[in-house]
Amino acid sequence: MRRVRSTLGSPGYPILIAAGVNLFLLLCFCVWLQVHRMPRFGVNVYPEASHFVMESYNRDNLHVVTITAGETPRVYAEGVEITGGMKGLPAQLDTWAKGMSTRPSNMTIILECDPAASAGVLQKAIDLVLQRKFTCSVAGRPAIE
Repeated sequence: MRRVRSTLGSPGYPILIAAGVNLFLLLCFCVWLQVHRMPRFGVNVYPEASHFVMESYNRDNLHVVTITAGETPRVYAEGVEITGGMKGLPAQLDTWAKGMSTRPSNMTIILECDPAASAGVLQKAIDLVLQRKFTCSVAGRPAIE
């Protein structure tokens, strides 16, 4: 029987290289797809811009309260979420008031509120702070001109 020979080269290596490149691209795609599904920890709140600068405060009597936007806004005291949100804020303020050795007006509470949060939520937080006779400040970002 007669043998037939081809003048074409062996396609083995180009096929293996193409399969390897495809496998690498599939792996990259799967990794990039999972990056967006991973949980994100922490809260990013971007306060509204302001042309005014806060003066310096005694950090011993200073607490930062962060309020996020949403249907039920989350509230953070010193970076730790307050259970109950706005309903849990009075208990936290009372805890700070009990731990004070000086006048309540020496305690400064800085409210850092997301601009998407409602004005009513911010006003309620300010009222809760002022009811305990603390000094209240609302944080803002420096205005870019």
